[in-house]
Amino acid sequence: MEGLRRWHLAAVLVLSAWMLMAGAWCQEEVTAVYIVTLRQAPAAHVYYDELRKGRNVFRKGSSSGRLTRMHKPRNGSQSHGSSGSYVARVHDSLLRTTLRGEKYLKLYSYHYLVSGFAVLVTPQQANKLSRRREVANVVLDFSVRTATTHTPQFLGLPGGAWVKEGGYESAGEGVVIGFVDTGIDPTHPSFSDCISDHPYPVPAHYSGVCEVTPDFPSGSCNRKLVGARHFAASAITRGIFNSSQDYASPFDGDGHGTHTASVAAGNHGIRVIVAGHHFGNASGMAPRAHIAVYKALYKSFGGFAADVVAAIDQ
Repeated sequence: MEGLRRWHLAAVLVLSAWMLMAGAWCQEEVTAVYIVTLRQAPAAHVYYDELRKGRNVFRKGSSSGRLTRMHKPRNGSQSHGSSGSYVARVHDSLLRTTLRGEKYLKLYSYHYLVSGFAVLVTPQQANKLSRRREVANVVLDFSVRTATTHTPQFLGLPGGAWVKEGGYESAGEGVVIGFVDTGIDPTHPSFSDCISDHPYPVPAHYSGVCEVTPDFPSGSCNRKLVGARHFAASAITRGIFNSSQDYASPFDGDGHGTHTASVAAGNHGIRVIVAGHHFGNASGMAPRAHIAVYKALYKSFGGFAADVVAAIDQ
């Protein structure tokens, strides 16, 4: 019996030691999303520097006046991270060189807002990246939430600006407003392109993407709603993306994005009906503007900086 007790105690000690080692191993292998910023200036900085110097940044063969492309990307959550662009190839080369033979997953390559990328790695791998001379900063991805403010006051618009800029007939004409929010409901009359005697033209100098998914079918975009994409790669890596509530598409599962888009650029004279009661007509601040939607915030969890940066970058 004594021998059996000693054997049991030894087995418990071995098992405990194995569990401690396994726990330590698992802790080392835990991965997270990091945003890596490079020292090289992003494309937008170069662009505005050229403008400041008075150089012509629009060259022959540009895509001005081109119709919005209607197609379904293979993975709507991915940015140009997997594309064959030069910037993406530079990022891929840096990752391969630094993490030679190790596992990692690049979620996005950022081209314009920042020069950098989002990548799923271990803390040890993030530390390796931070020591590269090309790297300016490595930040752990973090959660974000929707926010609302009083837009005219926030923008510092004086009284009477709406009428001065054309009112419902032409305010926002020729402008494309990009919305980084919870998406949009394309069936809302605020975003129709055929309710006015003054038809919407195809916006010049805009070439965007309109995702096509079961939740956002072909024809959801038009000459008013000219672009719609969604970004959720960081959220998906955490296993918290709920497709039944959040929709893997530009469709708005929350209502916040639809509301803000209609306030900023919704059509003029749209009847407001709640529970069968008519509360008058509504108009966006720039009712003649076009709308491009970049969904990066979601109903069940909010969003993450890596996805928001990807949305803004597009």
